[in-house]
Amino acid sequence: MKVLFLFRNNLAGYSIHTVFRTLLAGMYGKVEGDEVFMPSFRAQARDIIRNGIYAHKHERKGWINHITGDVHYLLYFLKGKRTVVTVHDIMYYHYLKGVKRVIWKWLYIRPLKRAAKVVFISDFSRRQVLQEIVLPEERLAVIPNPVCPDFTYTPKEFNAAKPRILHIGTLERKNLCRTVKALQGIPCHLRIIGDLDEEISDLLRGAEVEYSSACNLTHEEILAEYRKADVINFPSLYEGFGMPVIEGQATGRVVVTSDLSPMKEVAGGGAVLVDPYSVGSLREAYQRVISEPETRDAVIVKGLANVRKYQVGKIVEKYIGIYQEITEERNVD
Repeated sequence: MKVLFLFRNNLAGYSIHTVFRTLLAGMYGKVEGDEVFMPSFRAQARDIIRNGIYAHKHERKGWINHITGDVHYLLYFLKGKRTVVTVHDIMYYHYLKGVKRVIWKWLYIRPLKRAAKVVFISDFSRRQVLQEIVLPEERLAVIPNPVCPDFTYTPKEFNAAKPRILHIGTLERKNLCRTVKALQGIPCHLRIIGDLDEEISDLLRGAEVEYSSACNLTHEEILAEYRKADVINFPSLYEGFGMPVIEGQATGRVVVTSDLSPMKEVAGGGAVLVDPYSVGSLREAYQRVISEPETRDAVIVKGLANVRKYQVGKIVEKYIGIYQEITEERNVD
């Protein structure tokens, strides 16, 4: 079985390749694979055509194509009957209006009709797409992202006097502003991974929350951040999945995340859930986590049990099952 993995240009973001790097490590040896990265990271008309032609030229007879995410429009340039596409989310679509919204739908949602199999990383992302187009149920699958095996259980004594709270991401939807307001007056160290703009910096100073920040960390540095943390904070307003939830669980940390899909399903009972739109809900959760050892212990135990279903071997087998189905039931040659 031979699979060509098609990736967006890394300048458009590393997150998808990071997830698939874990998958590919488990796949190679079970499938023969190769990776192709698109030449352009932009999404203007000429860039889309350039990427499409590039993908078409790299198609190989008898191989399955796997569009790993984001560049769904490549389906217009590839043989659909032997192409799998993984859909992470269609978040950007919901921010658009008018002509831009119509164009985006034609580039990123409608081409899914051409795929032999559409894989969603969560039932939430599946429901989003099916609100926009009709797809045959037999061509759909939900396969979650795997947790990287490097995230291993690392016990740490909880620092109740001044817990280190790790917050990943500084985009608006990551909910850092409400986090800062909720932590005002609570002794802690807020460790922020991501660029801080002037608004966030002013808010941090005004709230007198002790903090530090870093960005552009290596994989090893990210692992170290999880291990040094007491709490993993992920009260996001919108996600296709929510990797910090399972990464925190795998490390053996208390996870605070949103009572929204897909985060609450991904957490599987192994997190403290909050209303991410309520500063009061966030504050109450932090106070509980800091003051109640029994709550922390219960959440960590449930998290360690939950994360087993995201082990890379289990996720790899699901993808290989899809490749086999296409190979056997659809004449990929």
